[in-house]
Amino acid sequence: MSGGVPELRFPGFEGEWEKIRLGTICEKVGSGSTPKGGSAVYKQKGIPLIRSQNVNNDRLDLTDVVYIDDQTDQKMSGSRVRKMDVLLNITGASIGRSCVVPAEFSIGNVNQHVCIIRLISKAAPQYIQAFLASFRGQKQVFQSQAGGGREGLNFENIRLMKLALPALPEQQKIAAFLDAVSGKISALSAERAGLVAYKRGVMQQLFSQSLRFTHPDGTPFPDWEERRLSSVLTEHKERNQDKLPIFSVSVAVGLVDQIEHLGRSFAAKETTHYNRVNTHDVVYTKSPTGDFPLGIIKQSKVGYPVAVSPLYGVFRPENPAIGYILHVLFESPIATKNYLHPLVQKGAKNTIAVTNNRFLEGKLFLPTDPQEQTLIANALSALDAKIDAVTTQISQMETFKKGLLQKMFV
Repeated sequence: MSGGVPELRFPGFEGEWEKIRLGTICEKVGSGSTPKGGSAVYKQKGIPLIRSQNVNNDRLDLTDVVYIDDQTDQKMSGSRVRKMDVLLNITGASIGRSCVVPAEFSIGNVNQHVCIIRLISKAAPQYIQAFLASFRGQKQVFQSQAGGGREGLNFENIRLMKLALPALPEQQKIAAFLDAVSGKISALSAERAGLVAYKRGVMQQLFSQSLRFTHPDGTPFPDWEERRLSSVLTEHKERNQDKLPIFSVSVAVGLVDQIEHLGRSFAAKETTHYNRVNTHDVVYTKSPTGDFPLGIIKQSKVGYPVAVSPLYGVFRPENPAIGYILHVLFESPIATKNYLHPLVQKGAKNTIAVTNNRFLEGKLFLPTDPQEQTLIANALSALDAKIDAVTTQISQMETFKKGLLQKMFV
């Protein structure tokens, strides 16, 4: 059956692609099972047991892998993976994520959340994985989920998935190119992780006092002091009298326009009672968010005034530098919890009860000299600028890859 031709194609290839069902090029479509005894049988070493979290970013990620012993592996022999198998997550929040088992992989098993797609020689595994990750592949993944509640994929629906298949040399060409793009994304992600780890190390050295800045002549700055937050932050209580844009606060981005971030505004019709946030103000959100069960604390790096919900606390820092130091310190879930836990009470419905005055009563070990504060903030902001630049590159490459996946498949 003719499957047409893609919008974007490498030169030197001609003819229409063949429209097929995935099952016609598969030797096996099946998954594993939970080992008898569940997580209690997991070991520190042994045979890798691949779970859905290990199928991530189009690659097999074994940084958080668990292991089973030889006896358990023997009982699960039907779910052993081979080199060049395509793995597809078939349940849960990560449904539809896929990867190819690399050629250097030796032995392993999968649990019931991961499907093994083992192909015949007519198909290149990397091409099939790229198809599954493409817009057309993902659309079929979500349309094929079984059950009224969309519980997951079954093997028959996977076999029935439709795709257009070019000749093997063209598959390999497409797969190699997309793999190079993925490799660039992986390299940038590793670079970003290294910068984040380096910044974390600098923060630990600064707050442990093993790293100190000095005056230009080499003389030390005054000792740091334990200070109440109220000595460096002041609630200014300015309201939204100018119909400012309404912003939310996110863990990853900080202050962000609600419409850009959430797709719509959740503000009330009347927002004059909302809190005004000026550039460099520090904002405390009193709602649990992921790794921040007691709320998050961010400095506004938006270059103009905005407004936030009256449920947020908004505070003017003693100077922009000390506000930035607090911003970076509270990027840590542990540091944020350690500061907020003695101050906050949680209600029966997970609501957070803390006044703005109470929020300022906690103490932190902080630099006292404005010049040292500025040196610290400048060093940290320079690191953040490098991290942001790499993050932007990753986003651009991911957008580029997404476009390729849409145009290179029929």
